[in-house]
Amino acid sequence: MGFMQSLWRLLPPKVRQFFEDGPETVILSGIPPGDLLLRIHESFGESFSSGEGWAHGSVIGNTIRVRWKCANMRDNFEPLFRGRVEAAEGGSRIVGCMSHNRFVQGFMAFWCGAILLFSLLTVWTVIIPLVGWGLLWLANGLFSFGDHFYPGRRECIMEHLRVCAARPFSDLPP
Repeated sequence: MGFMQSLWRLLPPKVRQFFEDGPETVILSGIPPGDLLLRIHESFGESFSSGEGWAHGSVIGNTIRVRWKCANMRDNFEPLFRGRVEAAEGGSRIVGCMSHNRFVQGFMAFWCGAILLFSLLTVWTVIIPLVGWGLLWLANGLFSFGDHFYPGRRECIMEHLRVCAARPFSDLPP
């Protein structure tokens, strides 16, 4: 393992997870790609999941972005499904992964990088690096706070996409 990888492993787990894209997910559908894209677009603002909230996102060309919005909270750190709809045998498939807003990731990378750089430059003081490490754990706690009060948002996004891919809207409950 390289030096940079060993430093990466030192980050708190939720902070590290924030910067990493999740594993690639494939959802198969018997619906043609154009119709599936239309269904996903029309489903925004609806909730086909048992979780609190609703799907929100965009469809541009064959790419999709889906978030799970919660009524009582604005969360720029919310999970985001980034994917595309492709033609497949007998229909189509949704291929993508869970991620986060790239602008927010860039801001957090700058913030965490500044903390780590400042901590490394002042390592001789011992106290300042501990404060920097504490700030990273504070960010970890904030991610945990959001996950605790609004759990299962990633699962709600996946369930929503599976429902869109599985059956026509006329079969869905009002």
